[in-house]
Amino acid sequence: MASIRLKHNIFIFFIFLTFFNLLVFSYCIDYFDATDHNVKRQVNCPLVTDDSSKYSKRKFAYENNEPKLQIVDFHCDASKEICSNVENTFLKAGNIISEIILLKNPLLVSVNYTNICLSEPKLCNIQGKIAIIGAAHSARNMLFLDDDGLTRFYPQSLVKQYELDNHPEFAPFDIIATFNSLVNWKFPSDYDTPIQPKQIDMLYIVLHELMHGLGFGSSWENWFLTDNPNQIFITSQPDFIASNTETIFNGFKETAFDRQLIFNNDYTHLTDITIKLNQFAKPNTKFKNNTDLIVNFINSKQVVLSEYMNKISTTPNTISSYPKSCNAPDRAILETTIEPFRNGASISHFDQSYITTPDFLMTTLQVPGKTLYDLVRQSGGIHPIGPKLQSILECIGYETKRNPTPYRPKLYP
Repeated sequence: MASIRLKHNIFIFFIFLTFFNLLVFSYCIDYFDATDHNVKRQVNCPLVTDDSSKYSKRKFAYENNEPKLQIVDFHCDASKEICSNVENTFLKAGNIISEIILLKNPLLVSVNYTNICLSEPKLCNIQGKIAIIGAAHSARNMLFLDDDGLTRFYPQSLVKQYELDNHPEFAPFDIIATFNSLVNWKFPSDYDTPIQPKQIDMLYIVLHELMHGLGFGSSWENWFLTDNPNQIFITSQPDFIASNTETIFNGFKETAFDRQLIFNNDYTHLTDITIKLNQFAKPNTKFKNNTDLIVNFINSKQVVLSEYMNKISTTPNTISSYPKSCNAPDRAILETTIEPFRNGASISHFDQSYITTPDFLMTTLQVPGKTLYDLVRQSGGIHPIGPKLQSILECIGYETKRNPTPYRPKLYP
């Protein structure tokens, strides 16, 4: 699932196969670094059984005073006061989320507040600016079967809301988050004083990143890396297992977010391209190694599709999310103006034109000198989670007051 590089693999999956009698396993991906989604591991997560009575006997998180977001793992390289401000900012963001999403179970988050530039200097040297101020990602994604017959990855934070009697084993937390302590942050506890022109409101960025942790993000990226930087192949996520002896390829897979993506010119779904990409090789096809997989893909008919997707995803106004079955009056145009394609930014955000609208939250732009609620007021919105964003979250599967019976995929296998 990680980007794989010709000649020089940057990541090798380790697969842990543990069999206990007739125990059934599901398929999960664990993520370990919020700033680098390539640091991941494919795991077989056993199906576990919960006592359904425990759900019926208690109130949901949204029905009581239980914190809607809980920090269960917290590393903070700052003063006690600043660490407290960081923690309170996350808790406030959780409350904002719960004003829209009806959380039956609280979000469990691992937070790392540190000087990212010490551990990852390359993230701080883009045009003399700090490139990464914060990031978040689902801690575990789980493979489920959708009603169109395709399997897609769903975030643990959503699967927990299903309250299934049988479900894939959960990781210790739902979302991992890292924020840069070098940033000149404005904390909500300081809202009684004006924000300075170069300050960035931490609540604004935390809420944005938590949306990614909840599943707002596409699998369409540049996964197959070669020594030629001009070779860019945009595909949905390649599902493969790499070992010292072989690479087993199991097709291209999307995220839950991808299910609603369309081309703006004809409103056909990007899933149609994923289906065509999967004509490259049958599930369980074995290659000698990652290099052999890449070479075979480059020499296949399907490489033209990936080149087409690179062109489309770097051309303005070409791709949208259109969750029309979930109270969406219109499509939400996605980010396709960045050239060359940028993993994690392209397609996985709203178009920059939304920065002045109630759906400002999920653009790639960060507005210094404005608090989250300044931007809500200036955009004419009524809540930080705008209408288009809410519709997307609902169609991914989150329950809201206006969407009390959301779509739910099936367990796989």
